[in-house]
Amino acid sequence: MKIMSTNCVIEQLQLEHFTDIHKLYSNKQVRTYLGGVPSNSYIEASFKGMLEAPFPNTYLSITLKETGEFIGLVSIDEYHDKELYELSYQFLPQFWGRGLAFEVLTQVIEEGLNYLNIASIVAETQTANKASCRLLEKLGMKKVQMLERFGQEQAVYELRKNNEPTRQIIALSGGGFSQQNPSFIDEYILQQAQTNERVKICFIPTASNDAQGYIEKFYAAFHHCEATHILLKDMLDNNIREKVLAQHIIYVGGGNTGYLLEKWREYGFHELLKEAYQKGVLLAGISAGAMCWFEKCYSENTENDFEEWNGLGLLSGTYCPHYNDQERRWAFDRWIENHPTLQAYTLIDTETLHFRNEKLVAKIQTY
Repeated sequence: MKIMSTNCVIEQLQLEHFTDIHKLYSNKQVRTYLGGVPSNSYIEASFKGMLEAPFPNTYLSITLKETGEFIGLVSIDEYHDKELYELSYQFLPQFWGRGLAFEVLTQVIEEGLNYLNIASIVAETQTANKASCRLLEKLGMKKVQMLERFGQEQAVYELRKNNEPTRQIIALSGGGFSQQNPSFIDEYILQQAQTNERVKICFIPTASNDAQGYIEKFYAAFHHCEATHILLKDMLDNNIREKVLAQHIIYVGGGNTGYLLEKWREYGFHELLKEAYQKGVLLAGISAGAMCWFEKCYSENTENDFEEWNGLGLLSGTYCPHYNDQERRWAFDRWIENHPTLQAYTLIDTETLHFRNEKLVAKIQTY
């Protein structure tokens, strides 16, 4: 693979590039946010791994077209979960601030997505590395996740072909604003919003029969956001679709799962939520508000007997919150025995699942 940008030559890494890579990896400024300067043996092993990496892992040496000077390394290789591909880059400090990184990465992304036949690419950088965050945003990448790795807070950015939105569901078993304020898991949810604006978040308290106290807790927790809520009566409003699709996050409260699903289907609200999900609105919810996104739900009915319902089917399988409760665990275990092919997620009250594009990407301790 060899690409020519306006000022640079971008070519496949070769054996003769070792001196350049050693110089890059030995530079303290370059390695500030990359774990520091590694040992010579580490550099040698890393370089050998780059040369021997199987397709489509690609490592590119960057040189100036006019002088032939080496300026940096760019790679596209397997991300940590082995299913996505990550864009990584290191440039020597004397070439910073000249627009060369943006020029090179623009070309690599454009050519790489097609040449490697991949639909999307991610990049991970420390949030403390403000220059790198700005560069990724300038490239059109969207922040899709915040996490901790190597003892530091990291931001994960993603760029998809045709700017397809990332679909996200965060399913809480317990915790959240109804029990704690501030809440770690609520802060996590806000961090996943795909926006640089003030977050627009909407609460749906259907499962609690629009309990006023629940709504008040929501506003107290999210007062720093552009917060709103939707009651059952609002679902028939002519502007409801516009309101839902304008949100960054839809947050569904807990309560009676059967009642929630019945009312949403009665008002046609379930179809609107499916549309919002496809358009990139993050769906979050606790207990009933977490179960509803799955194929099947098994929970108490109005007589406190356990019953099965069809969920919205955005995620495959079924979800059991509060699995630490002995009665619920016993009932769910008996029910799931009759559904041997159904993927079952069982969570105690301190656990949350995060799905991206229908794939489980994180299991989080909420408190």
